[in-house]
Amino acid sequence: MRYGDQRNKSAKLFGISLYQQKNIELKPDGREPFNARALFSNAGLPHLSTPYLSQIPCSWGAVYFPEHWREFHDYLSVRLSEYSMKIEQNIVPDVRSNNWTKSWKKYFVELVYLRGYVMLYPNYPNFISLSTNHLEVGSHVKERSKEKQDLFLLPLMTLPDAHAPLSSGLLDLPDQTLPSWHRLPILNLTGCLTTLESMAGQGRLRRTELVGCSNDPVHQYDVRDLMCIDSTILT
Repeated sequence: MRYGDQRNKSAKLFGISLYQQKNIELKPDGREPFNARALFSNAGLPHLSTPYLSQIPCSWGAVYFPEHWREFHDYLSVRLSEYSMKIEQNIVPDVRSNNWTKSWKKYFVELVYLRGYVMLYPNYPNFISLSTNHLEVGSHVKERSKEKQDLFLLPLMTLPDAHAPLSSGLLDLPDQTLPSWHRLPILNLTGCLTTLESMAGQGRLRRTELVGCSNDPVHQYDVRDLMCIDSTILT
């Protein structure tokens, strides 16, 4: 995905999540339980254990690639400046993050939607993950209740035994390897199966509605190009 065969590289991949999705938090009516393996079973996919690509950015243990993170900083600067549109303008139709007025993730969701970006997610049995949410009491967690622990606390993958390096389950993947880029299932912001082409088309259409540009962006990771801002402005 990031290194290796050129056929498996894509500028659409903005990072890798270490945390499994157990809930979908962006549906307009609120958080809903989510199980990728059940979704893939219902869809008739041959490998229920396959990792997958999702538009949802993970904030509970993830690797973000530097070029996408720099682009996000530029995007945030443009949004907060209100140069292209008012800050209260909803970029992504019908998602719960539109109400997150103090969250950086709200704006990352916007960029992901406009660009058609995706993140790689693990998909091990029983939600076994490489990171978890410990639910420390703070701004978002007022009480570390059992209900919240059941929602967000995930079992961590065990370290491999020195005499049995595969014992951790890390290679519980289709054919014990990460599938190629073009074989990975793709989910949108509300956890539905889709395609990269469909997501890119939605982003282009919404960009035209918002800023009036009908031409495709030419320069990758260039927010001024994305938002149709003259390159001589905001420099």
